[in-house]
Amino acid sequence: MNAPSPVEQDRDIPGTPPAAHPPPRWTTRQQAVANVLWASFLAACVASVVFFGVVDPLALADITTPSLDISRMAGYAIGFFFFWAMAIIASSLTSFMQRTAVRRNDARSHERRRP
Repeated sequence: MNAPSPVEQDRDIPGTPPAAHPPPRWTTRQQAVANVLWASFLAACVASVVFFGVVDPLALADITTPSLDISRMAGYAIGFFFFWAMAIIASSLTSFMQRTAVRRNDARSHERRRP
């Protein structure tokens, strides 16, 4: 006779959750948010590398008004989060236009089919 598997044994213990639950599915909105955040994060990484490969954050701190006394690492962090915010705005706008364009195109094709 076969011994019960650990999963089957856990089912027999009261109060234990089943071990083999499938992961919860993401909604379309959650997927869109994840896509926007990930794409914008990658774009901010590339933008930071390119920008700070040419410009020193301490040089930027010297030309700001009023003069800010920040470290080089703080300059990198501020720059990265600035690029990330700009990329989030651009990615969100792209995602919004893609979602609404499908609806508009479906509505236009549906109107053409009506006699």
